[in-house]
Amino acid sequence: MTHIGVFRRDDFDPGAYVVALFHAQAALAGTSHQLSLHTFSAGNLEAVAEAATSVDALLTFGPETVDQDYLRGASRPSVVCERIVEGCNYIAPDNHDIGRTAAQHLLSLGHTELAVGLPGSRGDLSAYHTYRARGFLETAWAAGHQVAGDNMLFDTKSVDGGRAIAEALLERDRLVPALYLQNLSLLMGVLPVFRAADVRIPDDISLVGTSFVQLNAPEAAEYMDPPITIVTFAKEEMGRRGVEYLLAAADGQTQSPLTDLLPGILVERASTARAG
Repeated sequence: MTHIGVFRRDDFDPGAYVVALFHAQAALAGTSHQLSLHTFSAGNLEAVAEAATSVDALLTFGPETVDQDYLRGASRPSVVCERIVEGCNYIAPDNHDIGRTAAQHLLSLGHTELAVGLPGSRGDLSAYHTYRARGFLETAWAAGHQVAGDNMLFDTKSVDGGRAIAEALLERDRLVPALYLQNLSLLMGVLPVFRAADVRIPDDISLVGTSFVQLNAPEAAEYMDPPITIVTFAKEEMGRRGVEYLLAAADGQTQSPLTDLLPGILVERASTARAG
């Protein structure tokens, strides 16, 4: 019997975590293996993990630099979820591919002028979203349609940030015809501003968002008006593959590190249309 501990940083975004956790539990259902839940603050993973003496392997979400150093030197096997961490086993979204997938979709519809909404600032964008932006920008550039500097719109990772991006676009003489929003909060802020301004989606602007699958319910994006085209990734695989790897590692059966990247998945709905 193997006891897997799931360790989540207390302020880590729960969106992917709850999906991965559900599928980690499902992977162990009907077996003699155990799973327990633990919460740690940034930099405190070692203390929490060392206190969990019955845990044989660690599935982690949100370890910071000090925590990552602990995982690299720990005697128990571990996997980091949703982030690429050199020297650790990890399962993470291929953010470059997620951005590429969004750009390819808009380009395939004949859009040549693209914009992207980014959570953060031009000089302080997380690695997570930097790779996603790079995939979007490089794909547009390779197709001969470079994204203009003023079509890269930055604001906070929040609904208010989305509102600010929408308002900035509406202040222009002409609305950009295609927009990719890299974060669900930004999308939730953009939509009501466009609706209040009688902007028609997708007639006036094609919109691609980022969303996630709730546990056993349809995606939130399906309840928006119109239903939003999104690019996501298979978050459930973090739980399933993570548990699978840790069980093998605890049994001494693994020979190579786990470095899995999960590609972007396009879910096409009604918020994108061919360029007019």
